[in-house]
Amino acid sequence: MTVVDLINAMEDAGTVDLRGDKDLPLALKVLGHQSDPKLASAIATLKAWLANGAHRRDKDKNGVYDDADAVRIMDAWFPLWAKAEFAPVLGTDGFGILNSINEVDNEPHNHGDHLGSAYDDSWYGYFHKDLRQMLGMKVKGRYSRTYCGKGKIAKCRALLASTLAEAITKTPEQLYKGDPDCTDGDQWCWDAVRQRPLGAVAQPLIHWINRPTFQQAVEIQGRAR
Repeated sequence: MTVVDLINAMEDAGTVDLRGDKDLPLALKVLGHQSDPKLASAIATLKAWLANGAHRRDKDKNGVYDDADAVRIMDAWFPLWAKAEFAPVLGTDGFGILNSINEVDNEPHNHGDHLGSAYDDSWYGYFHKDLRQMLGMKVKGRYSRTYCGKGKIAKCRALLASTLAEAITKTPEQLYKGDPDCTDGDQWCWDAVRQRPLGAVAQPLIHWINRPTFQQAVEIQGRAR
């Protein structure tokens, strides 16, 4: 592996949507085949995104994500799906309190801060374990109950389908509100990283990447003795 290969591996991982990579495959298994043409189309879009690595990425640098429709569906769906899966058991108040302590989703937008940091904490593992339990998969440290559909596969499938149906009606303008850097509906800009100027000269926004605090690659020349 060269230093370039190492950096490429890091950069590739840095544009992955964790929800799409880890939780979406399980949700799609629960959903199964949907006869509604709009749902079937949305599922096909999400499956194609997953097959491409579930990236939030603009490889041709045209200012539009390569899988923009799938990213939009996920951004609209996840908060609806989260509440529908957990709130019926936790209660609306309980769900809200827990979300205020440890937010359900630490999305790339990061409350408008344009930090480039995402998925640092949140509930992604809870979704993953709960849906594995629902699917009857082997799970270490099982929860005392299955939350999705209160443990009923038909109810879990129905709530995922109904929230997905609501999500696909959301427009980019509804999801990606403008701010001093971005106009309404600009998905790429919504995620983009903003450099904090230390002097009079500002820098343009850069493509979103789930960046660490700092990065360092060291290549040692020669052979150790």
